[in-house]
Amino acid sequence: PQIPSTSPLVEETMGIPNGVVGYVIGKGGESITSMQRRTQCRVQIQKENEMAPGTATRIITLSAANKESIAQCRAIIEGMVAERLKLNAMQQGGGAVNQQSGTEKVAAALASGQQLVTVQVPDADVGLVIGKGGMNIRSMQDRTGANIQIPQQADIGNPTVRTISITHPTIDGATLAKSLVEEILRSKANHTYNHHSLAGITHEPGSVSVDVPVRVVVANFVKCFEIIVSVS
Repeated sequence: PQIPSTSPLVEETMGIPNGVVGYVIGKGGESITSMQRRTQCRVQIQKENEMAPGTATRIITLSAANKESIAQCRAIIEGMVAERLKLNAMQQGGGAVNQQSGTEKVAAALASGQQLVTVQVPDADVGLVIGKGGMNIRSMQDRTGANIQIPQQADIGNPTVRTISITHPTIDGATLAKSLVEEILRSKANHTYNHHSLAGITHEPGSVSVDVPVRVVVANFVKCFEIIVSVS
């Protein structure tokens, strides 16, 4: 695709099994050309002779003007890989898989014309977004009508985060669901801040705080009262 050279490019990498690379490329490069045109994302596949020894994974580099284009292209590739692996399993006697994977759902949503937004979540906070028994993610989906897909593993290019894919018939619905995810993360950050604030004592500049036991104050008051009485 023609990506303006003046735009700063965003670049991400992903890995796919070597055995499905030909399927992703397509006959005469038809598939990869189509996805680049649709997403405005450049796709560069590692050559087979450049693979690390002993590995069966080919690295794909995705480059685009924004993360949304990369997310769309990534979803298409992941959907194709999942489809091919499922087909291979069926041909080998593994049987049909009835339940769609998360990547297949995203790819199907994009194929039907839905909008996609992504949000990066710290890997350690994924459980918080999902909620107990999936309560939080179900609530967000019911409230917005969006489909929220959380990958099983952290991003290959950044193992500290997971990129969540959110699809919805409208961009406003997808953006609303994204804001709810971000709100959960903010609530955790605020809770942590308040906890640390209450754990210590905050002094005004130039002030000194001295803790005096109550019994000392009472004893001093009694002594002062005795002195006053005796003088009288």
